[in-house]
Order: sequence, then structure tokens, then C-alpha cells
Amino acid sequence: MFNIGISISPKKSRFGPLLFSGDLNKGLENTRMLGYDGIELSLLDSKDLDCRWLIDKLKMLHLDVHAIATGQTYYNDGYSLFSFEEDKRKKAIERLKNHIDLASRLGSMVIIGGIRGKITEEGKGELEQKDKGELAINECVKYAENKKVIILIEPINRYETNIINTLEEGIKLIEQVGSNNLKLLPDTFHMNIEEKDIYQSLIKAQSYIEYIHFADSNRLSPGCGHIDFKKILTILRKINYKNAVGVEILPKPDDFEAAKKAIAYLRSLEKEFDLQNF
Repeated sequence: MFNIGISISPKKSRFGPLLFSGDLNKGLENTRMLGYDGIELSLLDSKDLDCRWLIDKLKMLHLDVHAIATGQTYYNDGYSLFSFEEDKRKKAIERLKNHIDLASRLGSMVIIGGIRGKITEEGKGELEQKDKGELAINECVKYAENKKVIILIEPINRYETNIINTLEEGIKLIEQVGSNNLKLLPDTFHMNIEEKDIYQSLIKAQSYIEYIHFADSNRLSPGCGHIDFKKILTILRKINYKNAVGVEILPKPDDFEAAKKAIAYLRSLEKEFDLQNF
């Protein structure tokens, strides 16, 4: 049985696939009540969080923090690691380092997803922008190494970014950086758009994967679209994946029902899979 978590946020965000956004206490209590094992915490700025309260609440509810998502820095404030503007790039790096500090206290990982931003320049400017972004990632990874925190690169579909859309591109960056603290985060929603074969891509990337997002083809709860999650679970077992699964979905028809539907579907799928294979 996998550890399953759900993406929640203490603040309202322009980023859509979050549940219980704006009410962290309610989100944590519902997460536990529905039978999840942990959360993915989507944050704008870690300094705004009452860390002591959070640690005590997590302990009381027996919940883990699987990862800290960082995209709100770009979606809300416009700061990104690949920004051509030095000030915005430095602010994104500062935010990420704050997230890494928090992750070291929570025992969680940190995601580099939307915070990458987009390549906006052309020609020589594009190459310069890419170089600046890769240097920013290197700086954050080095900082994370000292804190013993894993950084996750999440490939995102072409409609949201033009930087690292496929697992193969994520692997290329990981190999370029050359750090054991930089790993891969596949997301089934993005993979459905970008990968030629979702299932084979997971197999090829198996040695790099540290965490995975589940959302169906329409970004709703698994089971509401056309992605074959039973086949994905089969592959995860085949490659001996034992880490957490994060549910990152739109709050439809509402937060609670979306969360309830997701955990019920995935647990029933696990049970069916186990009965057929063991």
C-alpha cells in the first residue's frame, strides 16, 4: 500500500489544482479524516507559516509532509528561477532557500515546478536566460545538499511552461547538475499531454523518480478521465517504487468531494490490484 497525500495550501492561490486552499487547519483535519497519510504543502512564502503550530498539528493528526510545492512564487508574484530580470530571479532563489529550510525541519522534499517560469527571450537572449536559470537551480540544489533536502524537478506541459516538459528533459537536467539531491517528479496529468507513452516513460525514468503526482487527464480525481491508473500502479510495483503518491487535482465538484473521491478510488484500486496479483 502506498503512502498517499493531497495538495493543500494555507493561502488562496491562482494555481487551480489545490484543495482546502486558504484554510490549512480545515485541510489538515479533512486530510486525516478521509484517510490520507500526508500532504503536499503548497506555499507562497515559508516565512509566513507558523512552523511550530504546523509541526504540532501534524504530529497530533499523524500526517507527514511529503513535499513542499513552490509554484505560487511565480503564479502569484511573478518571481521565477529563469526570469531574465535579476531581481525577480534572486527573489525566487531566496523563496526556494526558505522552503528548503522549512523542508529540513519537516523531513520533506521541495519541488521545482512552476517556479521555473518561462523562457521569454529569443536568440542570444534565450541562451542567456537558460544559463541564468540553470545556474539558479544549481545554487538551490547546492543549498539543499547542505540541508540534506531532496529537490524534485517536475516536468510540466507546454501550455504552462516551455522549460522541461518531458521526463527525458528532466533527466537531462538532473544528469547535467550531477547531484544525488536532485530527483524527478512525474505528474500523470502533464505526462498525458507530453509523453508519447506514459507507461514506458515511467519505466525508462525509474532510477530518477522520487515522488509522483496523480491527476487524471482532465486534472480531476483519478478515475474521472481516461488515464489507466491500474496500469500505472502495476508499473510502479514493477519498478519497486515505494515512495509517496501525491494527489494534485482541481477542487471539483468541491474540495471535500474531490478529496474523498480520489482516496476512495485509489484505495479500491490498490485492493483490487493486490487481490489479483498476490
